[in-house]
Amino acid sequence: MTMKSVTTTECKEGDILAKAIVNRYGAAIVAENTVLNSYIINRLTELGVQQVKIHDEYMETDRRNGSHIYRQIKGNYKESILDIKSIVNELAAGKPLNAEKIISISNTVCCGLHDSYHILRILNEEKELDEYTYTHSLNVALYAMLIGKWLRLDNDSIKNVIKAGLLHDIGKIKVPIEILNKKARLSDEEFDIIKKHTFYGYDLVRSTDCLSDEVCEAVLLHHEREDKSGYPYGIGGRQLGLYAKIVAVADVYDAMTSDRVYKKRTTPFEAFEMFQTIGVKNFDPKIAKTFLLNLSACYVGSKVLLNTGEIGEVVYIPPHSITEPVINIDGNYIDLAKEGGKQILCMV
Repeated sequence: MTMKSVTTTECKEGDILAKAIVNRYGAAIVAENTVLNSYIINRLTELGVQQVKIHDEYMETDRRNGSHIYRQIKGNYKESILDIKSIVNELAAGKPLNAEKIISISNTVCCGLHDSYHILRILNEEKELDEYTYTHSLNVALYAMLIGKWLRLDNDSIKNVIKAGLLHDIGKIKVPIEILNKKARLSDEEFDIIKKHTFYGYDLVRSTDCLSDEVCEAVLLHHEREDKSGYPYGIGGRQLGLYAKIVAVADVYDAMTSDRVYKKRTTPFEAFEMFQTIGVKNFDPKIAKTFLLNLSACYVGSKVLLNTGEIGEVVYIPPHSITEPVINIDGNYIDLAKEGGKQILCMV
């Protein structure tokens, strides 16, 4: 995707930043891929920012008015869900893992590599509880793809990490459904059974020719943590491969922001806070930071409900404080970092 330089006065609402804007100390003021609005443009003018880089106008016109692109990506999403269901049903019937379908889904997912805007829109919409088993696998693959893109991995590596995301929970087909769908807290014995899905998944994928050793390792180790608090082996740090670390972040983020049989979803901003607090010791810092900075920028323009009952629009997410965005409520700008009593309850 190409970019061009424009003066700040030439910026229009809906333009998308192709490069982060930083201050004199190198700290980001506005993150890459942020959709510009009047609030951000005015802030940049006040800060004396004279020139920015945006994506080419003809491409962004497609994005802003991209009903065709959106429908195409959403259609691909729905088809991929059906393919995942087919793969699961075949495995449940005792058939081997369908390598051709895995390759086909990963190629389809990779087609959206350069359109984070519509992908994240779909990810925020597709949160059906009844379809969680299938949507979660696809969602993790999509988040993993975006992380790979933001880490500037090559295309082959991105396709591999997509496969790892698609298959990370495939071993759950061998876990009793009554345990997977239990609404009450799991007993220690039941949780021990759940944890075996990493071994089951590894056994299912390790002999598949189209899957690299690192992809298979990610299926086995995506619940391991940097501080060695995870499972199945309690290893961490350099003992974990890149794909396993990427899938770990994608898996937890999607799980937190989706409804589960035993738990309602959290907001993206609550998930951000978890990654920045207790998650600091659990996840690779470079991967988590790259993910949060780029992902948070994509929530500019989202509608939110505050604990005061007010509904507003996110107009700016400070890169240094992504859990406390600026909200526009009926023309009044509310900086949550300065409004101690106001919090985001949910997305609307």
